[in-house]
Amino acid sequence: MYKIQILTNINGVEWNNELLQSNYSTFYQTFEYLKFNTNQDSFPVYINILDDDEKNVGQLGILIIKTTALYGNPFFRKILKIISSISTRGVWLYGPIIHSKEKEKRKEILKEIIKATQNILEKYNLVFIEGYTSPLDNMMDEDFINEYKKNGYSERKYITFITNLREPIEEIWKNVQRYTKTNVKRAIKRGILVKKLETFDEAKENLLLFQKWSKTKGLTISNLNQELEKFWMRHNNGFEKTFLAYKNQQLVSSITISCFNDIIIPLQVINSYSIDARNLAGPALTWQAIKESKESGFRIYDITGGPELSENEDDPDNTRPLTHYKRKWGGVKHTHYHFLKIQKKLSYRIYEKLFRMVRWYHNHSREKQID
Repeated sequence: MYKIQILTNINGVEWNNELLQSNYSTFYQTFEYLKFNTNQDSFPVYINILDDDEKNVGQLGILIIKTTALYGNPFFRKILKIISSISTRGVWLYGPIIHSKEKEKRKEILKEIIKATQNILEKYNLVFIEGYTSPLDNMMDEDFINEYKKNGYSERKYITFITNLREPIEEIWKNVQRYTKTNVKRAIKRGILVKKLETFDEAKENLLLFQKWSKTKGLTISNLNQELEKFWMRHNNGFEKTFLAYKNQQLVSSITISCFNDIIIPLQVINSYSIDARNLAGPALTWQAIKESKESGFRIYDITGGPELSENEDDPDNTRPLTHYKRKWGGVKHTHYHFLKIQKKLSYRIYEKLFRMVRWYHNHSREKQID
């Protein structure tokens, strides 16, 4: 028999230490990631599954979210207010984490986790709940997928590309596609300087670049100083690292990566819209992040990906170009899954249409060069 715990306050150190029992747990399930994403519009809920000996055998961290972005455009602010009123939802990334290698036990633990997510769906009156499994969970088979389906979830395949950092750096470089390698080399020749973020002034410079980028997407940052403090805290706690790219002493691009359980996942890439930033600084930053991750003794670099689409399948969110770019870094393709359960179908349909409109605006907003 198993016991379900559903908590909103936990001991973060204990939660993370439990996660480290698994070789596929990542930053996305840590106390820190969930805490950093907590604000007036979101809060975390933690699921523990305990066995008869009170040992933790399963974990899942979920964010309860109303809305996630603030647009400066008055029309889209109104849309987001509508979305917020009808779209309270639960989201998890790269979970659940199950601490057993025995298939039948894992299945029973998964059933308890699904019960717990149903409890959360009902307790918080969510429109829907959705999540993504870890691509490194190699025991996620058809039986597990069917367990979600039996409980009312739809399923969609996603792909990511994973680089084994235990391989020699020469082998990792060899697997990078030729054109991408050319851009990395060209970045050096064109005077792109890449360095690790180290000082508070550099953190401020990075946030100012993010603010400029946000404006091109119609987004606003309501409290710049608060965001700077949070970014600096995340940088100093060891869970995140940021690399900066300069051209003529001006910051043109940056990449922030997460570090947990010897697994690296990029969290954010910011580019100015200069040609050098798009074509050269980005690749130079990614290669520097991969190289330094290997040198620091990490074992996995998960560059992430997107939905697995057939050649003729529609791509309304325009994910193909980004997935194609990530494929160029030579990582091994891994499949993982997106699960979705809708509790309020009408609200979800309205949310989906409005959110797609906002996403279209976000993706097609004025892509002008930042001076």
